[in-house]
Amino acid sequence: MADAAKSPETNAWLAAVAADLGVDADIEKSVRDDLLNMIAAVAHGPSRPGAPLTAFLVGYAAAKGADAAETAHAIETKARTWSAPES
Repeated sequence: MADAAKSPETNAWLAAVAADLGVDADIEKSVRDDLLNMIAAVAHGPSRPGAPLTAFLVGYAAAKGADAAETAHAIETKARTWSAPES
């Protein structure tokens, strides 16, 4: 999955979004593989629609001071071992 993220289109899109949001585009590059691995684990495990929302939550936690790479790795591990509670 990380190889697809190295495409010129992906890089151009993320640079444009970073500029629109007023954030340094390099911050995303430093955690890209961690985030993509986490998103894949969530999408192929607990919840496909939950994957982008999980990425949002990790980003929100990072904005509040959490280390984005460490948080993404922890959530990836959780997704890979997740079993939904019985209702």
